[in-house]
Amino acid sequence: MKAYGKLLLVIFTVFMLAGCGKEKPDVSIFMMDDQSDPAAVSEQLEKTLQDKLGPDLKVQVIASPLYNLEKLMVEYAAGGNDIILLPEGDMKNYGKMGAHIPLDDYFDPKKYPSGVFASKEVKDDKTVDNTEHLYGIPVKDMKVFQDLKYTPDKLFVTIPVSAKHVDNAVKAIKALTE
Repeated sequence: MKAYGKLLLVIFTVFMLAGCGKEKPDVSIFMMDDQSDPAAVSEQLEKTLQDKLGPDLKVQVIASPLYNLEKLMVEYAAGGNDIILLPEGDMKNYGKMGAHIPLDDYFDPKKYPSGVFASKEVKDDKTVDNTEHLYGIPVKDMKVFQDLKYTPDKLFVTIPVSAKHVDNAVKAIKALTE
């Protein structure tokens, strides 16, 4: 029960701090990996993506230097990210809860087969969604990450259903792949 109370305190703190400080970004990216430290490339990623998208879209990249499942849960719960980079296993687990936007309308699923899966989400009418969709794009297949020499094997880019700027997130992902 104490862990639950701590988690609620963390979530409350995140919400309180979210209202403070800087100008809100037009596209926010959260990175977490269980095999490497994405913080090592986060500043350069933000600069490169900002240069590609131009001054009309403000980009913010936040990277967690340590893998922490509870932190990842808080990031999903807080709903402040337009793009999330996370390990394949986590992507598929969150996908089962319907946490990602299908990317089929924006990207060719045949080009990224490892990001295609059926969410197996249980719908309100108790049916199970067995339709396969592209939910994530492998970081290793994205040109910007290749140029940054950061290509973890099982790290994926997704758009959470809570994204506030889906169109901007799609623009950013397209810029990452070019």
